[in-house]
Amino acid sequence: MEAAKRACEVIKSNSEMTNDDIRKVMHWIGEGAPDTVWIDEKPVLGKLGIGMMLFLSLSEFPEFYIRYGLSQFN
Repeated sequence: MEAAKRACEVIKSNSEMTNDDIRKVMHWIGEGAPDTVWIDEKPVLGKLGIGMMLFLSLSEFPEFYIRYGLSQFN
């Protein structure tokens, strides 16, 4: 998480991060997943990337996870 924050130039503690900071860091993590492919210079996230983003959002930012309804019931 800290490496992703540094890569995104987010120098705040997790508790001080804004929604935009969280989105930026999670997107960076998803883009780096091995199943992400690039089409027309845009990332298309695979299951692994999405799963990593969701897991880290829930683990590190549970209020963000709940606020945006990121859980999925099958």
